[in-house]
Amino acid sequence: MFAWSTHQLTEYFTAVNASVDEVVAIAVAVERATEMLEAEAGAVVFGDVVQGAWGFGADVPVKGLLAVAQVPGTLTVPGVGDLYAVPSGLGAALEGALVVARLEMPFEPEERQMLQGMAQVLGVALRSIRVLRDERTLRADREREATERLILLEQAQNRQRLVETLLTIQRAISNRKPLPEILDAVTSGTAALLEGAPVALILAEGGNGRRLSVASTSGADGYSLADPDSSHTEAREAMATAKVIIRPVNPHDPSRGMVIAIPVRVTGELAGSLVAQLPDAADQREQLAAFAQQVSLALTDARTVEAVRETHHDPVTGLPNRSLFLKIFNRVLASRQAATEPTSVLFIDLDRFKAVNDSLGHEAGDQLLGAVAGRIRACVRASDTTARLGGDEFAVLLHNSPVEAAASVGERVIAAIREPFRVQERDIFIGASVGVAITRAATANSDTLLSNADLAMYRAKKEGPGKVVVYEPHMHTEALNYLSLRTDLQRALQEGEFRLQYQPLVRLDTGEIAGVEALVRWHSPARGLVSPVDFIPIAEESGLIIELGQWVLETSAAQVAAWRRVSPDLTLNVNVSGIQLVHPRFAANVTRALAVAGLPSSAVTLELTESVLMSDPGAAVASLASLRELGVHLSIDDFGTGYSSLAYLRELPVDELKIDRAFIARAELTGEDLALVRTIVELGHILGLRVVAEGIENAAQLEALRRLGCSYGQGFHLCRPMNSADLPQALLRGSLTAPNSIHP
Repeated sequence: MFAWSTHQLTEYFTAVNASVDEVVAIAVAVERATEMLEAEAGAVVFGDVVQGAWGFGADVPVKGLLAVAQVPGTLTVPGVGDLYAVPSGLGAALEGALVVARLEMPFEPEERQMLQGMAQVLGVALRSIRVLRDERTLRADREREATERLILLEQAQNRQRLVETLLTIQRAISNRKPLPEILDAVTSGTAALLEGAPVALILAEGGNGRRLSVASTSGADGYSLADPDSSHTEAREAMATAKVIIRPVNPHDPSRGMVIAIPVRVTGELAGSLVAQLPDAADQREQLAAFAQQVSLALTDARTVEAVRETHHDPVTGLPNRSLFLKIFNRVLASRQAATEPTSVLFIDLDRFKAVNDSLGHEAGDQLLGAVAGRIRACVRASDTTARLGGDEFAVLLHNSPVEAAASVGERVIAAIREPFRVQERDIFIGASVGVAITRAATANSDTLLSNADLAMYRAKKEGPGKVVVYEPHMHTEALNYLSLRTDLQRALQEGEFRLQYQPLVRLDTGEIAGVEALVRWHSPARGLVSPVDFIPIAEESGLIIELGQWVLETSAAQVAAWRRVSPDLTLNVNVSGIQLVHPRFAANVTRALAVAGLPSSAVTLELTESVLMSDPGAAVASLASLRELGVHLSIDDFGTGYSSLAYLRELPVDELKIDRAFIARAELTGEDLALVRTIVELGHILGLRVVAEGIENAAQLEALRRLGCSYGQGFHLCRPMNSADLPQALLRGSLTAPNSIHP
């Protein structure tokens, strides 16, 4: 990969041409060329004179430089060693060469090409300087002075136009313009330099035969360089010989002028020709040759930058991608000045980004990602590295940053992302979770650190939105346990290890069983009884909840349909995950399950928690509306522990509220407890909803709920969850017990 850049070439070009003294121009050119090629030494040789020697110290190897100025070879430098030396001529009008020498590594074709371009620029500059010097010696002759000034003015103007034209092309490349625009800038700039003469850039296509095609044209219309019979012959010859070709347009008609074809290289290979038609090509040869050389460098850089950027940068945000981030990370770890120097990495995951993508489309999502990238970079130092790892995940590498500083940066990132984003003329609100990993170890691995930060980020997500968590070793063990449990969960689905129990839903005034809630249980052969608290979150994160939830619905629907032969009014409550709710085929899956079981939709109530409904109320309303069209009932589970927004409650098409057990958890309810429960019961009745109290554990709680007007309840005091084989006996009795003496 080249060690030079468009910016460096532009600086070299500007600095050399800005010099008004020959010695200064040579010194600037030698020093800049040596530095850009990462060489040890350099000089300019005119005949048997060495000028501008740089990097040799006190003993300049004059004889060696005179030799390699003629033929590339090895240059022995006292105290340094044997250097690879490459000369490049300054142009036909100057018998001299720019020589650069380097240790260990020979010069690549691309570097030789760049050296030729720099030598051409130096040659043009020296010729201009010498003309200016000669002009000062001819002041005695006024007529000659006027003529020379006119010539110098024209040369200066041409020189300035050349500089401006090349800078225009360099800016187009620096601004990452599309390649066709850069090619058009090449031909239009050349044509303008030649007073509107026709110019064509002809490039060779890939494959056998290297067919030539006109990539861009500009200039007068009197002679078409796009005509294969006119320009391609000279272009192909210039490519074949790597030399400038000058030939009459028509040998029998000198008034038609000359065709000049100058070879163009791209990434070091002959790739085409810059062709122009001029009245007298000889006068423009040197200038055009220098110009074509710079064009070759510009095109090479454009292709190289484009390829590197596509390989190592994210196209949406312009940030380094995962591959480049890890390369930078490894380089930082290897170059730390002290083994104890802290290096931190932040793993950032956006919250609610998927909802933006799904609702507004990927174009809006890309705009949002670009804006997020800008805010993250604004939160870190210029020396730190920000990358997009993929999807809605970002990472930041913090150099020499202790854990407290890294956590503080994470907090700033969260605060910045929490502010609204303006996308497609609307305010978008998202959040972020941040994991932090840090190392002071002498031997550290970038993959491991990034993985540790990822684990910490997942822990942050579990703790709630907008959290920063620092990695601790026990998280790795927990992650392994998670993977093991997920694997066992997948196997359990395949091997039928899940069972259902049924929690009766009881009328508090009569003690009758009005319905049952299906509760999934997992008895693992290896783990024993696994709590739903442990396996349901994993099922949701892995997507297994779709399959598991469908099994629960189908199995319980079939069971309740059979029980309804004894208790025709028996209803079924089934818990639904937020993952299931937003699944595109959830409504169809519910319809299919009830149809196969023969259970009417009016006998089914789907339970969702407040947090699921309020995380995206708009999507929740749309999904619930489609379910209501099927005729099923909807319930808000654990009411009072989440958002409890009356405005949203009025908008959501629900039929039932389940009061969370936390409100009646005390053995003896206080006045405050009773007031809260009374408010929820009255609110439900006002909205025409069925109200169910969960977690009734004793007679005092039961009696208090009856007095408050709560119609339905569940809890161990009423009845524990039962296996399917035990429930029919309770249904046959008609009620669990007498209204005034309900007990387990």
